[in-house]
Amino acid sequence: MLCITAMAEQRGSHGIELRLLRAFIVVAEERSFTRAAQRLLLTQPSLSRAVVALEQALGTRLLSRDRHSVALTAAGARFLVHAHRVLAVLDEAVDSARRATSVLRVGFTSGATAEITSPVVRTFEAEHAEVTVDLRRYDDAGASLAEGKCHVAFMVGGARDPSWGTLLLCEEPRIAALPAQHPLTSRDVLTLDDLREHPVVVNVLAGTTHPDLWRPGLRPRRFVRVQNIEEWLEAIATGRGFGLTPAATGRVYRHPQIAYRAVSDAPPVPISLAWKTVGGHPLIADFVAVAARSAQDHPPDELIAHGSSDSAARLEHPPGADRPDPGQAER
Repeated sequence: MLCITAMAEQRGSHGIELRLLRAFIVVAEERSFTRAAQRLLLTQPSLSRAVVALEQALGTRLLSRDRHSVALTAAGARFLVHAHRVLAVLDEAVDSARRATSVLRVGFTSGATAEITSPVVRTFEAEHAEVTVDLRRYDDAGASLAEGKCHVAFMVGGARDPSWGTLLLCEEPRIAALPAQHPLTSRDVLTLDDLREHPVVVNVLAGTTHPDLWRPGLRPRRFVRVQNIEEWLEAIATGRGFGLTPAATGRVYRHPQIAYRAVSDAPPVPISLAWKTVGGHPLIADFVAVAARSAQDHPPDELIAHGSSDSAARLEHPPGADRPDPGQAER
């Protein structure tokens, strides 16, 4: 039986078994002991005992539960991120032992990062034939990086964790996505003020639209929230509102019921590569170096057409940290 046990003389003997972590994670994901037990093929009492055993080992409550609901406590929410990472590292270790080649997991979000992801991966694989790149699409690439599901992530917007290393690849102009029959489609260029009287469709997981794009007192009154790019597209197509998005989305996602228009005063959206600077994969530095070269040598065509001066890559590191070149990023 696999388990993680601290040395008693160094950290205390908490003896946390991996099965307890798995039980907690599934309950947290399902928000139900019944559904979690079915997923794990366990009885509810045995699952409940596993969660209680984990809480006793940690000396704190991880879940708040009653007859009708299960919710994470503040401690549980913090612990969940690390629990995901522990299992991800174990899966990676097992996979590494079984494979003849090393695996680098690269996360991305469909749409805005699509034009950048493929060239970088192709170049990296050509230069590192011994490495398998495992491409994984996530609705929220940042959360997946935080949980250890991927080693590096192509992200829309800035990094959420100041301890991460980031490479700014380009800045995409923001455009408006409108229902095809919307009156504003008669104009080629819009302003944020033109849009504020209309409902805004917002992708709450991977979107970059927020009220602060507008001046106080001049913000849209209604926001329609969706969970992914597909729901975002269909909400706009059916006339529930308009959306703001990086220009690449309009190039990647063509829809017969959606029209895209330029927005002259909307700030651009940074497209970045992010990675953990502590405890990361040893190949991250090589991948970052390839991404930096690719961004400098092959900026997206549409950015050039828009006259962006930021298509060349810039390496950004946490405040107070040394700023290594991409080939020397911390491993």
